[in-house]
Amino acid sequence: MYILIIDDQDCYREFLSGLLQGSDCNITISEASSLKIARAKIQECQHQYDFVLLDHILPDGKGLDLLRESKEQHPNLPIAMLSAKEDPQLVWQCLELGASGFIPKNTVLAVLLSAIQLMLAGGRYIPPHILPHMPMPKSSSNTSEKNNRGQLTPRQSEVLELLYLGLSNKDIAHRLTISEATVKAHITVVFKMMGVSSRTKLIAQKHTENL
Repeated sequence: MYILIIDDQDCYREFLSGLLQGSDCNITISEASSLKIARAKIQECQHQYDFVLLDHILPDGKGLDLLRESKEQHPNLPIAMLSAKEDPQLVWQCLELGASGFIPKNTVLAVLLSAIQLMLAGGRYIPPHILPHMPMPKSSSNTSEKNNRGQLTPRQSEVLELLYLGLSNKDIAHRLTISEATVKAHITVVFKMMGVSSRTKLIAQKHTENL
C-alpha cells in the first residue's frame, strides 16, 4: 500500500509515517512538504497512491486546491484533510470537494489510527465533536435524497440501503463483513448527510419522498 503524507512540519510527517508503518509493515510512505512537491510526486509516481493525508495550509498554498485537483484527476483516491483548525464549515467544504475525512492535528493516537483505518476501508471520518455543528443538508425537494446520497461513500450507501431494509447494526456488520463499531461510524455520517436523527425518521423520509 502506498501512502502520501503532505505536510510542511517535518516532525508531524515523521510522526504519521512512524504510526502508519508501525501498524502495517506493507505500507510504503512518501512525503511532501509543499503543494509543488506533492503535485510532482502524484504526477511522476508510476503507481497510484492508495491514500493521501493532506495538510490544510502549506507554504505555497491551500490544501483545498490540491484536494480539488486530485479528485478531478483521481476521483477514487481517498484523501484525508489534516488541520490544526477545527472549523465545521471547513470540514463541510472538504467533504463537498470529495475528501474521505477530516483529522484535527490534536487527535489522540488511538483515534487517529482508527480514523485512518476507517477511511482506508472505504468509510468517511468526521470528528464526533465537530459533526453536530456542521451545516445540515437541506431536504426541501424530491431530489434532496439523491443530492445527499451523492455525498456518501460507496460503503455508506450500502449501509443506507440496509438501513432502509430495517437491518440491525449487527446484521449490517455481518452482511458487509465489518465491525459493529464501523457500522455505527457509518450510520452517524449517513444520518447527518440525510438530515435525520434516527432510523425511524430516515425510513419515514424515504416513504414521504416516494409518494
